[in-house]
Order: sequence, then C-alpha cells, then structure tokens
Amino acid sequence: MRPDFQPHRAILIGATSSLLLMATTLQAQNAKRDSAQSMTKVVVTGVTGRGSSRSASAVDSGTLRQSAPGVSALKVIERVPGVNMQSADGLGMYEWSNRITMRGFQSAQIGQTMDGVPLGDMSYGNWNGLGVGRAVDAANLESAAVTQGTGALGTASANNLGGVVQYATGEPTGKPRFLLQQMGGQYSARRTMMRYDMGLKTFGGSNGVSAFVSLSRFDTDKWKGGGDRFSNFPGENNLLFGQNGFFGNAGETWHEQLNVKANAFIGSSRFTAFYNYANRKESDFMDLSLSVFNKTAPGSSNFGFGPMFDYLTNWSQAKQFAEASIPTYTPLTDAAYFSSAQGARMDHLAYLKGEFKPWTNGRLEIQPYLHLNRGGGDWHAPSYGAAYSPDPIMFRQTQYNANRSGVMAKATTTFNAGSSANQLEVGGWYEMNESSNRRPRWRLKNYQQGPEVDFSNVLRLDYDRTADVTTSMAYVQNTTRLMSDRLSLTYGAKYLQVGADFKNNGNTPVNGKTAPIFADAGRPSLTIDMDGALLPQIGAIYKLGERDEVFANWSENVNQFPLNPAGGVYNTAVTTFEFFKSTAKAERASTLEFGARTRRGKMEAGLTAYTVDYRNRLLGVALCPQTVTCASGFGNVGSVNTMGLEAVTNIELGRGWRAFGSATYNSSKFADDYQTNPTDPASRVNTKDKFVQDAPQQMLNASLAYARKQFGMSLGGRFVSERYFTYTNDLATAGDGNGKVPSYFVSDLSARYRFGQIGALKALEMQLNVSNLLDERYIATMGSGGFVARGDLPTFLTGAPRQLFLTISTTF
Repeated sequence: MRPDFQPHRAILIGATSSLLLMATTLQAQNAKRDSAQSMTKVVVTGVTGRGSSRSASAVDSGTLRQSAPGVSALKVIERVPGVNMQSADGLGMYEWSNRITMRGFQSAQIGQTMDGVPLGDMSYGNWNGLGVGRAVDAANLESAAVTQGTGALGTASANNLGGVVQYATGEPTGKPRFLLQQMGGQYSARRTMMRYDMGLKTFGGSNGVSAFVSLSRFDTDKWKGGGDRFSNFPGENNLLFGQNGFFGNAGETWHEQLNVKANAFIGSSRFTAFYNYANRKESDFMDLSLSVFNKTAPGSSNFGFGPMFDYLTNWSQAKQFAEASIPTYTPLTDAAYFSSAQGARMDHLAYLKGEFKPWTNGRLEIQPYLHLNRGGGDWHAPSYGAAYSPDPIMFRQTQYNANRSGVMAKATTTFNAGSSANQLEVGGWYEMNESSNRRPRWRLKNYQQGPEVDFSNVLRLDYDRTADVTTSMAYVQNTTRLMSDRLSLTYGAKYLQVGADFKNNGNTPVNGKTAPIFADAGRPSLTIDMDGALLPQIGAIYKLGERDEVFANWSENVNQFPLNPAGGVYNTAVTTFEFFKSTAKAERASTLEFGARTRRGKMEAGLTAYTVDYRNRLLGVALCPQTVTCASGFGNVGSVNTMGLEAVTNIELGRGWRAFGSATYNSSKFADDYQTNPTDPASRVNTKDKFVQDAPQQMLNASLAYARKQFGMSLGGRFVSERYFTYTNDLATAGDGNGKVPSYFVSDLSARYRFGQIGALKALEMQLNVSNLLDERYIATMGSGGFVARGDLPTFLTGAPRQLFLTISTTF
C-alpha cells in the first residue's frame, strides 16, 4: 500500500531517459511602453516545440480550459507524445494514484517546476516538494511545457534524469474583473472558485502594479467504497473551511486553495510576488493485486474481489478479513483495511522574483522561494503479530514535516563575435531542505466494538527521522546563431552537488513498545554526498526554410540518491551504510535525440527519434514482507537501453474544426542481470533484455475539436498498450511472460456554450465534461505497492469510471 501505509518492497528507483528544453518567451500584452503596460504572458512553442533544439511540446491555456475545472494539469499533459500519466481519479487530483512516466523513466526521475520553483520528485510522501495541484490552482495556470528527455541546464531539479514538466502561472488581467465559477458532478463532486483581478494601476508615468487573488474549494466522495477520518495530523487547523466544508458538509476528499499573484513595474525592472496556500484531505482507494482485480484470487467468491473492491466500510467485515486464515492465499489478511485510509497535506509556497536590466544587452533575474509542508496519513492496519499489537488491527499514522527555502539566479547577455550573434547565460540554484518523517502506532479502544483509536496507548514508534539536504547547482550556456540565423548552436554544462545529513530523532514514547528486530532507536546518523561532476549538453537547430527545420541534441545528466528519510538510503540496514557510501554510484543517462518539424499552412507536425544509455540503475530490495516497516537495501544493478520514436501533428481543418494527434513508440529494456546477494550466484535475477516496468511500447492520442461563435466541443481518445510490472516480465514462474496488464482505450468529451453578456454579467458560460466516455474498466496506476522481480503484489489501482461534470462560469 502507500508510503503512509507500506514499507519498501523492491522499488525500482531508476528507468530510462532523454533530454530537451521547452523554450518560453515573454510577449507584451500592451506594447505602448516597455515598463508598466508591458504586461507579459508565457508564450509556448506549441505542440511541436518549433524553434527549440530539444524535443519539446506544450499545452496552452486553451487546452487546459477544455478540461473540467479543477482537473490537474498533470493529467492534461498525457496528450503529449512520450508521456504516460495514470490516476485512479477522473480529475487527476488523487495524489497517491498519480504516476507519470516518460520514455520509460519513473516519476521520481522526472523534474517539475512551477514558475521556475522546484516541485520535487513527484513522490506521494514528497520530501522535497509538492504536487502541482497543491502548488497552484489549476484555473490559474497559463501553460504546461514538457521536455520529454533531460531538462535544460538551468532547470532547478536534482532528479530530472528523464525529462521535465514546467508549469507557468497566468498573469493578472489588465482590466478589473471578478470571476465566479461553480462546478457540480457525480459522486457529490462540487467546486467553487472565485477570482478578483484589480487590473493595471499606473503611477509615476511608466510604473504600475497589477494583481489577482483567487479562492477555491473542491469536495467529492469516492466513486467506490467510502472514507472516514479518525485523527488530525499535527498542526492541522481549519484555516479556511477545512472539515467544515463550504457548501454542505466536507466530501470524503476535499481540497481548498488560496492564490495571490502581484506584479510591480518600476522603470525597466519588474517584480513578481506569488503566494499559495493549499489544504487537502484525500480518502484512499485500495491497491489491488492483478488476481484481485481479475477476481481470480483464492476465496474471491467469498469476499467480493474484483475491480470495485475497496477499503471496508463495515467493521465486522474488516475484523473477518483480519482474522481470516487461508493458507493458499496469505495476502488475504492484507485486505483487512478499514475505510480510514486518509492522506492530509497543508502547504504554504511563496516566491519573489526580480527582473532587472543592469546593462544595455543584459538581463538579471533573482528568485528566492519558501515552502512549508505539514501532513499526515492514517491507516487501520493489520497488526502482523503480537510484536505489533495484541489486537488483529491497530491504527497507524505517518507524519510529514518539511521546510524548504532556496534561491535561483541567472544573468544573460548578448554579444557579437565575428559573423555570429551570441546569447550567454550563467546561473545557479541553491536550496536548503529540512524534511522529517515520523510513524507512530496506537491501539484501538475496543477492537471488538469498533475502530475508535486510543491515542493515549502508543504501541510503538517505527521511526522518527530528519534529513537535512543541501543542493547546489551552477551552469553556463551559450547560444550561437550563424548563417543569417539559419543555424543555432546551444552548448554548455552544469555542475550539481547534493549533500544530505540524516539523523534519528529518538523520540520513542515512554510507553511505546518497539519490537527489537525492527528497532530504530539505535540507528546512527548518516552523511551522504553526491558529486554530479560536470554535465555537458549540446544542441543544434537548422532551418531548411520558412516551413521546415531539423534539430539534434545530446546531453549527460545525473539523478540524486533516494533521500527520503523514511524510504531512501537512510532506511537501509545500518550495516550497509558504509558499503553504500563506498560503492554506490549516482544514476546517469546519456541522451541523443534528433528530429524534424514542419509547418504547412494550417498544419504543423514533428517527428523525434531518440536513444538513451541509462547507467548505474539503483534498485531498492526489501528485507521484509509488504506493509511491514523495516530496513531495505540499495545498490547499483546495471543499465537500461532505450530507443524510440515520437510524432505529433496539429491541423486546422477550417470552419472551426481542429484535429490533433500524437503517437509514441518506446523500447526500454534492462541491459543486465543482477544479484540480490553479491556473494551468492544463486540469487541471480534474469532481467537482461526484459522490458522496463510501466513503460508501454505504444501510445496514441487523438482529438477532434470544434469552436465557432458561442459553441465549442472536443472529443478525444487515448490508447495505451500493455505494460509490464515485474522486472523479469514474469508473474509466477520463470519464462511465463505474464507479468503485465492489458492495453486499454479511454475517451473524453467536453462541450461549452457562451451566452455572452446578460445584464450585469459580462459573460456567462456553461461547460459539460465527460471523462471515460465509454466507461472502460481498466488498470490505471501501477507501482503503488512497488515492483518486484516476480510476483503479484497489491500494486494496481482501478481507473475511474465514466463521470460527468457541469460547470457554470460568469464574470462581473
């Protein structure tokens, strides 16, 4: 189950990679002056990444708005070639189930930034960031740009081995405006969003200020099962509406958010301030094994297994599962989960950005930021014996606490050298992060009577750890334009250094009973440094004419060690600390890609080919059963070879019609076998030439949209081929090849109508969204319970069924 609920099975920390960059430029909204009225917005390079020396694609605000309000931008980018996004939630907001892979790389190897601020490694128990849905309200996003391989040199990320997703927030409007939006849908879904823009206020000639503030609240119930809450996480409060709800009672899952963004223009300088507050609680869906999903598990006829199986809402039935003993299917006791499975997070994120013009051909940007996170994850869990609890079920909570601060800076200048024009960029990134993770367990008040927790009776504290992580990155890059700008060369290098100090806080309660075999109290401190060395990149783009261009790019990148204090290298057996420090190498990838883009009238298209040499793959190997907290081991286990093709096209058909399509072929295979015990040849695992897990070979996306006058609609479909979920590609026995899930096809429909001005309302709009239009039943997320060499784990989540959402929006 989840990191809130599970330890570490053999989790693959690595996979495959590539490189790229999404070129973004600033374009004036008002060109009358160069200062206050030059209100800027991000302009992305479109679906093909035209003008970029890397493979890149973007989703603009128009495409974002076609989705139901509140839909995660992470879900919207699934249309980009090479991107595989999975979620058990039709809106993509359920963080535990959200997974993204690109060119075979896993979520923790893909960087994310929002207005340049690093969002971390996308893990659920994110120790170094937060999901984009908690960083900014989706309605305030302007674009999402994807570089499917390694990111640009200046990207503030230590884990962008396999690509970068860069989100950009929208700007305040130039005129005063009040927006009110109300959404309602199935399963008691409702979302209220209010935003006020003050407009542009000028003073002192060319100086000015603009700003907006937005507030939103989203509530919904689960589409299967139920969800109840039995605790508050430390420091939680109802700063806005919280568990009290806004319209009616709080849903089983709820999310509230406050955003403020302000721009100040003073002469040739610009200052931007942004603040985000997010408070959410999500009720979990159960992780299923393949046999449970298929309802083929022993005893399934008695316990109602299948795709709709979920956490139990009946306490008597939960006890029955906990006390069950079916020797032919021992994982059955792992189904003894009551519907208290919850995740709660509270975040404050802020940045201040200054943009200056200190010399004629130069620009300087400085951007400090701050992020505070508090969170908790609840679970009524099986006790796994007297060492845990006298009762068959106990209560567990994982507690999160993180304080991040950092600064990014860059300076650019242009100069001529002979017949070439050059743009030189020098920059850096520095971050300090203190992240703590704590996991206590309590006994129930009366196991026979009900699930109520006795918070005065602490059974044990699995761990209480803190990681202090310091990240430093510096880079230099130059772009040279030759042959009357027909040829552009971009080249440079960066240096990345990450240092981590781990400590055991030793806060075991006086009356806590810690099982000696899993004792954490004696865990010593640990210091680990990663020197990424010099990481070069070089790219070129050549314009064949006004319509066509070709590009090529090569890069070298590195991934930081797994530094989560609860699940990373500090969770290894103490006896392996020194071995890991002296032998482990950071994951590295060399990526080569080349492609072509064309624009013919109202049609644009692009084709990219790539190959990746991914080395020093790190693998975590569990030393105990799933859902039991204990130490694990990490080690380098070889390489991965990746190659693939990506194609994308966008066509304006005329009379308001537009067609979009993308296609992906990817082959990511392990290049080596490995041994779980380096001194025991019998422990060899045959992974050579096997496909990487959760890396579909084929993906297809297509959509047809119509927009004319007041009416607009869009119909889209997505095909994902079969995916392997074991390292050996086998399920039960060597060579059976059954460690995979079937392919699937899902479709979505949106339609909207603008009524225009009605009385005092400047605009009134209605929008209908239908996700999973054909009600496909499929496995969406995989890897929630980790991956293993062979076997059937509870590591899958069922894709959401068909859901309808209706939204009414108006402006004053």
